[in-house]
Amino acid sequence: MGKGSRTFYKDFIEDEKQFYLHESGFNEREKELFNLRAYEGKTLWEASEIMGYSPRTMDRINRRMKEKILKAKPMYYKGISAKYN
Repeated sequence: MGKGSRTFYKDFIEDEKQFYLHESGFNEREKELFNLRAYEGKTLWEASEIMGYSPRTMDRINRRMKEKILKAKPMYYKGISAKYN
C-alpha cells in the first residue's frame, strides 16, 4: 500500500468528493472505503481494520475504486455537485 494513494483522496475538494461518490458507480464496500479515505483521512491499513477486511482485500477494493474514479474523471466539472444537494 503506497503512500501516493493517501494523497490521491486527501487532495479532492468537496465538489470532487460528491461527484465521485455519486457518479463513479461504487458498490457498497467502495463507498464505505471512499468515505473513510476521502472524508476521514484513513489509511488503507486503518480502513481494513475498521471494515474488517485483510489489507490485501482492501488493496484490491482500492484499486477498483481508483479505476472507477479515473473513468468518471472526464465527466467532472467544477460545480457539478450542486445537483446532488
